[in-house]
Amino acid sequence: MNTLLEILNIEYPIIQAPVGGIVTPALAAAVSNSGALGGLALSWSSPEDAEKKIEQLKLLTSKPVYANFVLNFEPKALKRTLELGVNIIQFSWGMPSIATVKLVKSFKAKIGVQVTDKDSASRAISLGADYLVCQGTQAGGHVQASMCLEKALIEVLQVTNAHIPVLASGGISCGKDMHKYLALGASGVVMGSRFVASYESGAHPIYKDHLVNSKEDDTVLTVCMNKGWDNATHRVIKNSTFKMWESDGCAKTGSRPGEFDILGKNASAVNIERYSFSAPTAEVTGHIEAMTLYAGTSVNNINETKSASNIVKDIWDDYLNH
Repeated sequence: MNTLLEILNIEYPIIQAPVGGIVTPALAAAVSNSGALGGLALSWSSPEDAEKKIEQLKLLTSKPVYANFVLNFEPKALKRTLELGVNIIQFSWGMPSIATVKLVKSFKAKIGVQVTDKDSASRAISLGADYLVCQGTQAGGHVQASMCLEKALIEVLQVTNAHIPVLASGGISCGKDMHKYLALGASGVVMGSRFVASYESGAHPIYKDHLVNSKEDDTVLTVCMNKGWDNATHRVIKNSTFKMWESDGCAKTGSRPGEFDILGKNASAVNIERYSFSAPTAEVTGHIEAMTLYAGTSVNNINETKSASNIVKDIWDDYLNH
């Protein structure tokens, strides 16, 4: 744990997951100000959009933050993010190229890479990763993993050493969960759903209510909500769209029931179609329940919406009590 805290310059080994569209500068700042590590999801941001988010973040915190880039998509804002002083860069859904690693290292920034087994972990380490994020299938959102977190973590730890800390990610929302994975050898934990159900997150209130009122069996790992990212599986809450698709025999893309239904509009007044992988933010209008509601199995322990600072405090206190 101490190596991780030193590398990331944080007080608590708790990292907020980069939930695209939902994580706001206010949320990332609140997490970091609490002594944990907040971060921004900048995979789909232009350099100009990333700059706006980072400048807003700087007004809210001087603590460390990270930026995440999904490598299934071109990281257009990576260089600008580094130029603006973000010194922790995390990659998922792909391995950074040698040129990308050199660029990040040229700014003396740390590199984190999401992995799912010992082979991907070995590859990330060979490229120069400073820390790893081991994801399991319990995770909400875009699930890169094919194994449960326990099994994946044991594999990954076989090929790492004391200088490469490993974060456990997937289905974690309380101190008891944190204690379990740190006891297995993880140096810290990543939490997504728990922070989505916070006051500072950009999630629509109806989405937050579903997180608070759902249990593990209400989530499903599926390809149903993949419009816009067709090679990804997702863990979501079983809503009316999923149930309609499942009852129709899980039809393939192009033949799904209601495939081109317009469910609502986003903040830019752009139509949101059924099966879109975009989660509803606070500004979205329309049939929110039918949209993509990402959630990990950790919803079992999410019973209310709280401030990010209280979430960090409660998790740490709970961890110490176990």
